[in-house]
This record gives sequence, C-alpha cells and structure tokens, in this order.
Amino acid sequence: MTKAAELAKMGEIITDSQVGGRRNMFLNPDMQIAQRGTSLAIAHDGTVQGYLIDRWRISFNATDQIDGTYAQVNDHPLNVNGKSLKWTTGTAESAIDSNEYGYFAQIIEAQHLQHLYYGNSNAKTITLSFYVKSSVTGTFAVGIYKADSTTRIFNKTYTIDSANTWEKKTVTFIGDTDSSATIDNNNGQGFYVNWHLFAGTDYTDTTSTSGWVNYSTGTWANGQATNAIGTTASATWQLADCQLEVGEQATPLEQTSFGEELQLCKRYFQKVGHDSGSLGG
Repeated sequence: MTKAAELAKMGEIITDSQVGGRRNMFLNPDMQIAQRGTSLAIAHDGTVQGYLIDRWRISFNATDQIDGTYAQVNDHPLNVNGKSLKWTTGTAESAIDSNEYGYFAQIIEAQHLQHLYYGNSNAKTITLSFYVKSSVTGTFAVGIYKADSTTRIFNKTYTIDSANTWEKKTVTFIGDTDSSATIDNNNGQGFYVNWHLFAGTDYTDTTSTSGWVNYSTGTWANGQATNAIGTTASATWQLADCQLEVGEQATPLEQTSFGEELQLCKRYFQKVGHDSGSLGG
C-alpha cells in the first residue's frame, strides 16, 4: 500500500469514529456497575426477566422447568480484578419447546444511534466484539433488533470452540440502507443487542442471518444451533468486555472510569439509600 493510500485509509477510520471520542455504544461494557447487587435468581415460576448488572437484561419466555442464577462474578479474560456476567442453569428444561427462548441483551437508546445514519445510503457498518466463556460448545446467535418505526433485525452466529475457556468473538453488521430502517431521534428503544442462550423453533424458522430484514417472530433467534445451556443442569455462560463501534474492525475495549460509567448508568436506574427507582434498567 502506498503512503498516500495509508493516509487515506487512516482518514477513513478517523471519519468513522473508530479513533477519538467515545467509540463504544454500550454502557457498562465491562460489567463493573451493579447497583442492584451481584446475584439474581431466575425461575420459570418466578422472575423470568430483569436487570442485575446495570444495562444488561436477561429475559426468558414460556419456560416451564428452568431455574438458575444471573450473577456478576470476579472472572475475566484479561484482568485479575475484572468482572463478567454469568448465567448458571440450576434445574434444566427437559427440552426446549417451540415457544421458549432465553437471551441476554443491552438496549441502546435511539437518540444515541443517530450517527449511524440508518435508513439511507450513508448507513454505517458496525462491529461487535466480546469475550465469551461457556461450559457448552456449539453455534450461538447474536444479533441486533431495531425497535423503532419498522422493526428490523440482523442476526449473526459465533462458535464456542472450547468449553470453559475465554474466547474473543468479532462480528460485523453492514449498515441498514432500507428506507424503513430509520431510527427515531428520541429517548425510546433503538437497538436491542441480543446474545441468545436457547430458542425454540418458533423463533428460528425464518432467515435473518444474511442481512437486515423486517422482523417477524421466526427471525428473532435465527442461527441459534444449540440449546444445551437451557437443557443441561449446571451449564454456564459468561460475557465480558463488550464493544459496539462504527467500522469494519474491532478495536481494543475503550477504557472509561468507574465513576463515568456509574453516572451514565444512573440515567436509567439509580439506587438511593435502601430503595431504588428505575427508568428501564
């Protein structure tokens, strides 16, 4: 590559905001902030969705046997003092029925996504990177669901190759240029970024892995190929150091202070004394 080409490429990267400014669209990407505590019991006949680690939500649907624990734990791929999100299955489902699913997500506010220019030819490609560790190997779905206006979805897959081993994964989503893809400039829900744990056939019967499509029930977890997290007692799944940024390449996790992330999280949830108030987790 000539020097001129190198400089042009550098300018392209800077223009795409991969260098300088705040790159990461996630809040609390390193799981440090957990105002509600460090453990949340989930059960098919009790709590089936909710927040524990700030901004990170778990959700189960139609399950009839499973229970387990969502926790913030002192286990990290790089930092001996780092944190991660962990799911541990207690009682397992005997099988995943067609209408059952489970996933973790972060919901990103719509007005924080305006720089993506979705809905026209300027729509930007974005890259998701994260570390994952699981007792179950296989192919899992991770995707973006656009909640605004016309609902749109794009799922990708990643593979857990080695059990109980931290692995870094990177997936890229092209920008959505469809005229229906606009994201409202308000404080509503913009993106759900979803990591699927298990999903029944009602949610995996229509392709959404080759590009952006209009959402339908069958597209929700398309690509999810293993449900063993939900059907194996004591199965574990962990997530750490998540980054969503403009561009086709993943960069190292953007470093921010605990205090900065805490203040940003308090926009959505703030614990005061022994009580708490919530605006969506």
